[in-house]
Amino acid sequence: MEIKHLKHFVAIVEDGGISAAARRLRLTQPALSRQIKALEEDLGVELLDRGARSFALTPAAETLLVDARKLLEYCDAMTQRARAAASGMPLRIGYSPSLASDFLPLAISHFTQLHSRVRVSLHDQSSLEMQNSLLAGKLDLMVTVSCAKTDAFRWIALRECGWRLALSPLHRLSALETITPADLNGERLLLYDREHYPDYWERVTGYFKEYKIQAKIAGEFDGISSLAATVEANLGCAIIAETSRLVRDDDKRVLTRIIHPQPDPLVISAGVLARDTPPPHVLAFIEEMKLQGKLPAH
Repeated sequence: MEIKHLKHFVAIVEDGGISAAARRLRLTQPALSRQIKALEEDLGVELLDRGARSFALTPAAETLLVDARKLLEYCDAMTQRARAAASGMPLRIGYSPSLASDFLPLAISHFTQLHSRVRVSLHDQSSLEMQNSLLAGKLDLMVTVSCAKTDAFRWIALRECGWRLALSPLHRLSALETITPADLNGERLLLYDREHYPDYWERVTGYFKEYKIQAKIAGEFDGISSLAATVEANLGCAIIAETSRLVRDDDKRVLTRIIHPQPDPLVISAGVLARDTPPPHVLAFIEEMKLQGKLPAH
C-alpha cells in the first residue's frame, strides 16, 4: 500500500468524485481510477460502490478514511520535523513589544552568535493570543507579564519594570513632572483592552480603586500603536510600562511622566508549558534574556 494511493483516496472522498479529484490532483480520470483499483487490490476489499454517475463508500472505506486521515496528518508532521531539523531548530517567541523590545533584540543577537543553527522567529501578540498559541504548539515560549492564572504555564522572571503616564503635550497635566492619584481624578483613561490584556487591566483598575481615583475609561486598544495615536490626539491619557517605546523614544508628540506612588511593578517573565520540559535551546535563550534583563541567571 502506497501513501500516495491513500492521499488520492481521501481526495476523492473530499472532492465528492473521481473527476473533481483528478482535476485538483492534475491527473487523468482513468489514471486516478487505476490507483484506487490498485489500493483496493492491496487491501483485498472494495472501497467505492460505483454507480452510473456517483459512488458510495463501503463500510471498509468508511473505516479506512478515518485511519488514512490520521496517517496522512502524521506523515505531514513528520516531514515538517525532518525539514526543520535539516534547516535548524526553530525557536518561536511570542512577545509584547511594550514590555520586551528593549532587551529582547540584545538577547537574540547574543544567542544567535552562540547557537547559529537555531532559527528565531518573533510573533507580536497580545497576552491572550500568546497563551493560546503556546497551548496549540505554535510557540515555544512567550515573553510577557506572568498573567495567566492557570497551572498550564510555568513562569521564569526576567526583570521588573515600573509604570509611566503617557499624555499629549496639550494635556492639562503635561507641565507636571510627577503625577499623583489626585491628579488623575476626572481624567479620560485609555487602556489596553480587557480581553487580550487581563492582567494589565486588573493592575491599572486596581490602582484606581485603591486610591479612589474617579476616572472615565475613554477607550480600549489592542496594541501600542493605536493607543499611542489616541494619546497623541489628546483624547485621554494612558498608564503604560516604563519599558514601552513611548518612554524611550525622542518623539515629543507623546510625553511620559512618573507616577507616584507607583502601582505594583510588572514582572516581565518567560512563559513555557508546565507539562513539558523545554528543550535545551529554549532554556539557553531564557538564560540569555535573564542576562539582558539585568536579573541574575540561575
